[in-house]
Amino acid sequence: MGIDTGIEGLKDMVEIPEDYTLLLGGPPGTGKSAFALDYLFQGVENGEKVLFITLRESEEEIMESVELRGYDAESENFKIQEATSLMRGNSGQVFEPEKVIDGLRRNLNKFEPDRIVIDSITKFLMIFDAEPVQREEASRIVGRIKEKQASSLFIGEVPYSKNGQPSRYEIMEFVVDGILKLEQSQEGIMFEILKMKGLGYDRETRIVDISDSTVSLDSLNKGRSDDSSDSDYEQF
Repeated sequence: MGIDTGIEGLKDMVEIPEDYTLLLGGPPGTGKSAFALDYLFQGVENGEKVLFITLRESEEEIMESVELRGYDAESENFKIQEATSLMRGNSGQVFEPEKVIDGLRRNLNKFEPDRIVIDSITKFLMIFDAEPVQREEASRIVGRIKEKQASSLFIGEVPYSKNGQPSRYEIMEFVVDGILKLEQSQEGIMFEILKMKGLGYDRETRIVDISDSTVSLDSLNKGRSDDSSDSDYEQF
């Protein structure tokens, strides 16, 4: 039985295993935060423990976003690991990656989350200049999470100039099990699955409908089914 992501219509496209690592990428305004919170709090609703690691916003800002979507920010099963408080330098754009890793390790061992969101993995990888180092650090995070058999969603920030790409750093696409892409178009916000390691999945592009309390993926071609395997991903 696959994980219930809290995203309406996604389970019709693919059955995601409970220990899968996912990358969700898209430009600003495509609903990445709503996806992330619905994914986490579906876990809370199921009695799971969930961890939100924020590298962009403060704990107060995350709590406010949680409440705006109608969730209980004070739930004992919901925890925030705030990396923004570790920032140093006048620009406020630099933090210590080792402390992020150490915080993740402590939470994995003590809090034992079933689901994890990291927002954003892009900001974490920006610290490292060399691609081999980026891959090593990304693999280290993914490896620690997989050791504990937790589900995870990594948020990838994409500039408007790269709308249509799932991430700014391609290296992350090879580290995770699955890739979910959000894209701005004239029709609205579009959703597509680009990769699901070892799984068959629906390649249909769907339109995203985001309300105050739900995210749903609506078919543009009802009645059309197009399942595929992971083997075709190399073309992307």
